[in-house]
Amino acid sequence: MKTSPRFCLLSVVKRSLTGFGAALLAVLVMNSNVLATTPIAVDLYQDMESGNAGDVLTATIMNASSHGQSGWGAGSGTMWVSTGYHRDLPAPVLCGGTTYNGTGGSRSWTFKDNNAVNFVHCSGGWSYPEVTMACYYTPGVTVAHTVGYDTFNMVGAGSYACFQTIVNMNGLSGMVLHLHSTVGQIGTNNDPVAISITSLKTYWVCVNYSSSVAQCVAAAYDPDNGYAQVGTTLYAASIYNANIGDLWMGRTDNHGNNSDDLGYSYFDQVIVDHTNGAFPLLPSGCNDTTAPSAPPVVRDGTGADQSIALSTTQLSANWDMAIDNESGIKGYQYAIGTTQGGTNVTNWTTLINVRGVTKTGLSLTTGQTYYFSVKAINGVGLTGPAANSNGQTVGTDTTPPSAPPAVRDGGAYNYNPDIDETTNPHVLFCNFDFATDNESGISGYQY
Repeated sequence: MKTSPRFCLLSVVKRSLTGFGAALLAVLVMNSNVLATTPIAVDLYQDMESGNAGDVLTATIMNASSHGQSGWGAGSGTMWVSTGYHRDLPAPVLCGGTTYNGTGGSRSWTFKDNNAVNFVHCSGGWSYPEVTMACYYTPGVTVAHTVGYDTFNMVGAGSYACFQTIVNMNGLSGMVLHLHSTVGQIGTNNDPVAISITSLKTYWVCVNYSSSVAQCVAAAYDPDNGYAQVGTTLYAASIYNANIGDLWMGRTDNHGNNSDDLGYSYFDQVIVDHTNGAFPLLPSGCNDTTAPSAPPVVRDGTGADQSIALSTTQLSANWDMAIDNESGIKGYQYAIGTTQGGTNVTNWTTLINVRGVTKTGLSLTTGQTYYFSVKAINGVGLTGPAANSNGQTVGTDTTPPSAPPAVRDGGAYNYNPDIDETTNPHVLFCNFDFATDNESGISGYQY
């Protein structure tokens, strides 16, 4: 039998969970504009072309260069208008019904690397469940710190997605970008992988928060190399239904100042999509002519691969991430058929920034086997080859699941080891490993 990833029970509040498959269920997004390449359509475009070099950033200066959304203000500390490390966009931007060419400017925004709590933010009454922010980012000469420097922060009710700039921290060698998020402001989830970057080189950086899949995603791209992706895409689990209400840029952390007289970091050409949160959010005109790979594996069901579907009205599948080293993966298309590669049940349907789906409203036949096919869409809209599941048959599962391999007292977060006693007289925690069922999967647990 296949072994599923470990599962953490967060409290003794009784609930039914579906393993990591719950984080993969998706709302179908069918919007042809999502994959448009010229111009790129966004909800906010900040061209940073107001004010003069050396001016302290104020709400007046920032909102004068903001299109589609106002609400910019100084968070704390001091940031400035600069002419350093300015970058044009390779193609136009469509925002609020107006097209902007994204070229001909000369300004950027800058902050001093040794000052903490030194940022600007944009809110303006935001409350969006799917948000992607992207911009040019040029890191200065930062210093090592025990918890790193938060550079981009997307803040919501009970959750945030944060991209950190880190130097030689916690075993991460050199300067890197690192992703972390909170779940209900209780614990921090980190992707153990990081993206290696170089001081004073300009990157195009994307950070995403999605409440529908309880996940944050981040990636970096090289505008000097056709926007080829730098390193890998980073993921951090988050919380469901916690809308984003604020975007912070600068050194948003409170990790202390440094006495060294360090350099400056720069931002330019911010774009934000909160209509659907499409990720990655790359400028039009990226030089990518290569289709993405197929997903390595497509699994029937919401977790480990299953061979039996218990419902006659819905089918589920999930898959591993496809690869595109030039412009990243923006979305996927899936189809369902009674043969591998078939589309006679559900024709090709587009999903944005998810790696799983539950298709409802079907009329399925008991005893019939159904197959999912999935192909990836890259950042410039090219579609790759399809990968197929091995099929699930509508029927009855008469075999009970296995017991969880281990149950541990305590340790609601980070898979803590078993404990013998607790100092909290009001709350008990436990965590346990996934049980397995290769026929119809695991739909929940009782305790």
